[in-house]
Amino acid sequence: MSFGLLIGCDDEQKAQDAAQLRETSMKNMVSIPGGRFQMGDFGVLVEEKLPYSSDPSTRPLHWVSLPAFKMGKYRVTWGEFNHWLGVQEREPLALYTKRKKSEIIHWDELGDDYPAQVSWQDAKAYCQWLGAADGKQTDLPTEAQWEYAARSGGQLLIYGNSDNQMHYEQDPARNFTDWLSPVGRFAPNPIGLYDMMGNGLDWVNDWYSEDYYQHSPEDNPQGPESGERKVIRGYHGSADGTLTTSRGSEIPDHKFGNGFRCVENP
Repeated sequence: MSFGLLIGCDDEQKAQDAAQLRETSMKNMVSIPGGRFQMGDFGVLVEEKLPYSSDPSTRPLHWVSLPAFKMGKYRVTWGEFNHWLGVQEREPLALYTKRKKSEIIHWDELGDDYPAQVSWQDAKAYCQWLGAADGKQTDLPTEAQWEYAARSGGQLLIYGNSDNQMHYEQDPARNFTDWLSPVGRFAPNPIGLYDMMGNGLDWVNDWYSEDYYQHSPEDNPQGPESGERKVIRGYHGSADGTLTTSRGSEIPDHKFGNGFRCVENP
């Protein structure tokens, strides 16, 4: 076989690999109907009418309206992310490679079915790539989309797990993990999304600002126009950080990375 034919075969295989990854990922999207909900710390609406969180950035509670969208039912895994790197003709991440070669610690969380932990830039590039070939508007979710989805369509759900209850580690009915595990191991939340509580944190599209909720627009908010840190959402491992409304932030090129899932916008 000539060198030219070898290159052609390689390109064809790469195109097939890319198409398969895109197809599988898009099939794993969950349709989420649009709606209007009150975003932020909704403790004042229920039970003792007291705030749930001590974090002022989760207030004030404010109305948000979102169009329908789709969201990946799972976080993107190391297997998927490394597959994408190969399609992009990029090497695996340096930290990933270093840990994989470690003779001291076996990094179970680097398994192909575990959630990838990457920079915000790589997470966004991956999500935008997913739909590009078919003209679909895929991206990281906005913070509003993430919270709406975690609360299964904006319901007043404290936890983003299967039954809105906190189960402890020794409980056989435990419904989330606060350590890294293969994606989809625990039951999904009511709208059909896995690991919206636990199993790492999610990057979202928005820049972080502590006072953004004070002036956030109602219609499909996109976050501040600029900033130094990106919002991360999910289980933070503290009393406040178990909530669907809890927020965090991180620099976009954070060395140890965070997890992510993608959305398809209309």
